[in-house]
Amino acid sequence: MNVVSGARALLAMAFIAIGGAPSVAAGNAAEGALLAEQWCPECHAIRAGSISPNPKAPAFGAIAREPSATPYALRVFLRSPHVTMPNFKIDADDINDLAAYIHSLRR
Repeated sequence: MNVVSGARALLAMAFIAIGGAPSVAAGNAAEGALLAEQWCPECHAIRAGSISPNPKAPAFGAIAREPSATPYALRVFLRSPHVTMPNFKIDADDINDLAAYIHSLRR
């Protein structure tokens, strides 16, 4: 490995380490939509332009439009317990799919 290719490899690793690369945990938005329809409609508006049945539960479209609602942030949120939400145990693939679906509503 020459100096140039070594420097490129080092820069690529640093870029990935600070979150500059696409997420390895990208989910399937279509699967996430199915999960959302199954688990979330009692409280949240899960379709774009809908109103949440529970006024305290934000619509997924509104969540998606928050500047901080990156796929990573959504996954972290879905992995963390919240007082205002039921304590669901969601596996990692489902979290990735739900985050991908919510993020797909960003428009």
